[in-house]
Amino acid sequence: MVTDQLPKVSICIPAYNQTVYLNILLRSIASQTFTGYEIILSDDSSTEDVKNLVDTFSFGPKLKYYRNRPPLGSPSNWNAAIQKATGKYVKIMHHDDAFTHDTSLAEMVNCIESSNYDYVFSNTTIEIVTQPGQNRIHTIQKLNELIKKPYLLFFGNSIGSPSTLLHKREQFATLHYDPSFIWLVDIEYYTRLFAASSNGGLVTEPHILTHGSAEHQLTSKIVTDFDLQVKEQVLLYNNLAHKAPAIYRFFIQVCLVRLFFKAGTENKELTKAFAPVPSLVKTYFALVKYKPLYFAYHLFIRLADIIRKVLF
Repeated sequence: MVTDQLPKVSICIPAYNQTVYLNILLRSIASQTFTGYEIILSDDSSTEDVKNLVDTFSFGPKLKYYRNRPPLGSPSNWNAAIQKATGKYVKIMHHDDAFTHDTSLAEMVNCIESSNYDYVFSNTTIEIVTQPGQNRIHTIQKLNELIKKPYLLFFGNSIGSPSTLLHKREQFATLHYDPSFIWLVDIEYYTRLFAASSNGGLVTEPHILTHGSAEHQLTSKIVTDFDLQVKEQVLLYNNLAHKAPAIYRFFIQVCLVRLFFKAGTENKELTKAFAPVPSLVKTYFALVKYKPLYFAYHLFIRLADIIRKVLF
């Protein structure tokens, strides 16, 4: 029998200065038919708003609140919440996500246990807050292929937010989100998760709600920070490219150089981050001051990326 003292699932919530969507999340947890959970809320806030909101809920000993002094920052706050978990399974939930149905947690637990998976993902409902009513479903495509070929994630996060994930706690006790990343932290984590275990599954029903394009979201601020995007894609390239076959490695370089063009990258010091420097990156910096050739190379890279999308 599951008791409050022995939770089956640890719902880990890293919070920071935002209560509107956190309130939606906590209400969605309170309505779950599966009650064998604890809530670990790790609060990086600079105000008392999150604590005041938490105090309005009656979770009792199920909810364990921790205030971080000084703030840990993202994603270290994610790791802090997970490290305090005691359940058999960990369910990280970002403070602006929520469960879509009262049975969402029950169905994810049933999926991981009935097939003895090490982890499961759920499809996601995305609500664009600037366009009320314009919800869409994000469906995870070809999960088994991604698990076998994690370098494919370099082409984009086709999985979604970490809130889609439920995993065994003890098996992945040493697997943490890398604080070297901010923008690509979830992609980088998934690649190591898949390397640690290929025993994963998918709950096709969208059990997670993500609020997209909200003003407080870090993603909204990073979308125009090309310096950060370039830095992190270079780091991800160094982590992944050597694990990919030559044809995939070529197209990974194409994707990387496309970002260089988008960002207008001209600082050759960036090449020092590679060991060795990829051939397409060498070509980019060789042509960056020769505008006609630079323009032609840009067209070549765009064409190559179109071919990549057709092939993969």
